[in-house]
Amino acid sequence: MSDANERLALVTQESARTSRTTLMRRAQRGELLRLRPGVYVGARDWRSAKPWVRHLGFAAAVSLHHRQAVLCGETALAVYGVPLLAVPTAVDIRASSKSAVGCRGPCVPGGLPIKRHGLGKPHGAEYDRAWEVYRDPQTGVGTLQLPVPHVVDVAGDPVLASVEPLPFVLMNTVPRLSRQAAVVALDAVQGGRYAYGQLIAPQEFMAFERWLRTEKSQAAWKWADQFADQRSESPGESRSRVIIHELGFEAPELQHRVQLPNGDWLRCDFSWERGRIIGEFDGRIKYDDARRLSGTDDRSVYWAQVRREEAIRDTGRRVVRWGWEDLDTPSVIERKLLREGVPRRRRGD
Repeated sequence: MSDANERLALVTQESARTSRTTLMRRAQRGELLRLRPGVYVGARDWRSAKPWVRHLGFAAAVSLHHRQAVLCGETALAVYGVPLLAVPTAVDIRASSKSAVGCRGPCVPGGLPIKRHGLGKPHGAEYDRAWEVYRDPQTGVGTLQLPVPHVVDVAGDPVLASVEPLPFVLMNTVPRLSRQAAVVALDAVQGGRYAYGQLIAPQEFMAFERWLRTEKSQAAWKWADQFADQRSESPGESRSRVIIHELGFEAPELQHRVQLPNGDWLRCDFSWERGRIIGEFDGRIKYDDARRLSGTDDRSVYWAQVRREEAIRDTGRRVVRWGWEDLDTPSVIERKLLREGVPRRRRGD
């Protein structure tokens, strides 16, 4: 996603302690861009911001303009810091009623539309009562006030947004995602590898099961929840696991420790011990950013990886490697796994 230090400063009449007319004039001069009525951002900052940060900037602007807005879906996941495979194509908010469901275009050219999501029929209630059940002060979904990451106001204060609880967001959103995107999100949450880092107890999910309204959504959630594994340490490893499964190979052991001939231990991404094969996803160290990550140059990092692979092979194991770009072409991964003899799943597994 985005650099941890990158942030946008939103400008409103209140935070800038200026008049609406002044902000409009600055926008006319090209100094500011209007994201939502009354909410602006520095034009230069906006142009240099990464797409992930722009999405969060739009979400914060929606929250500032419409104080009753409740973020949901992939936008809510982004606010929680849950990894996503792609930048959301809209700002997702919960519709206030059935008649409010729909999509509204952006205020700024190239901006994101606002998508107002409806509610399905919860178990034990009629569809017409969905919003009543959703808002029930005792048994409803509820909301939290959270700071939008990478976004502040012009005074440097965090911008707060109303967001649905993470367990509900996951159960409401994961069934609509691709399998890879769903597992990326759930692996991270189960391992506490997201912005808030809080592990979610099973009973917290159970409280929202009534909102899995169709057999299709129930099946999609059940598969992703059961397949998720907190030991996956990156989105690339999570995507790899899904691809390996869909290609019909045996499930690898994750974060397997291998003892080297000199007595040292290495921890490897994937292992098929029946075939004495190690799998390594090469997204962990980016050669083009090696200096920032490890304090060494690209060549040193490369040779460290070569020596690591040689040490693994000295144990009598084979090594298969793949990178992020290979994940978009599963046939490439299939050829690599077959070449090294990774076993297929037995029928019935």
